[in-house]
Amino acid sequence: MDQLLHPTTSSSSDRSRRKRKKKSSPTSLDSSPSPSTSLEKWRSEKQQQIYSTKLVRALKELRISQQPSSSSSSSVPRGGRAVREVADRALAVAARGKTLWSRAILSKAVKLKFRKQKRQRISNPVTTTTLTTGSIRSKKQRATVLRLKAKGLPAVQRKVKLLSRLVPGCRKQTLPVVLEETTDYIAAMEMQIRTMTAILSAVSSSPPPPPPGHDGGQT
Repeated sequence: MDQLLHPTTSSSSDRSRRKRKKKSSPTSLDSSPSPSTSLEKWRSEKQQQIYSTKLVRALKELRISQQPSSSSSSSVPRGGRAVREVADRALAVAARGKTLWSRAILSKAVKLKFRKQKRQRISNPVTTTTLTTGSIRSKKQRATVLRLKAKGLPAVQRKVKLLSRLVPGCRKQTLPVVLEETTDYIAAMEMQIRTMTAILSAVSSSPPPPPPGHDGGQT
């Protein structure tokens, strides 16, 4: 009889119970990985093996693209800069784009690819020089304005801004996001150094290839 006379009270109590269950459920919590899990991931041997295979493959492709017979060798950067770009790109691929810094590195690689294609299409050298000089001037003006603005900020904010510029994709992020991304980025860079050191030691310890035309003891 009470349920028939007061149906609204029972329904409201059921709704309040459902709301409490939703609030206490683990699905409502943030699913972002903690810094400890990211450190364990980048320090694991499995992750280092995955990155080393990706890096070796990328370095082989870079070596093939920089051969004198290749037509695209002029547009590919050479030396340590090219190796650095390839290593960072492989690191971002190993991170699977789950972090801001990895997505920023991958998007930068795509932008550079499109810029190289545009430069190849432009045939007039005068237009290219005017564009580059204008872009250099605008960059210098922006840098001076940013320096003047940074002088008026407190010391903590200046350090946070500097840190956000060092980590890719964190220029306009809040302090907790910058700290989380920095922790993951430093752990990934440490794994990159370990992998590149292991590859360098393996290459230096291997015997050099025989010179062309060397057969037995006669040339």
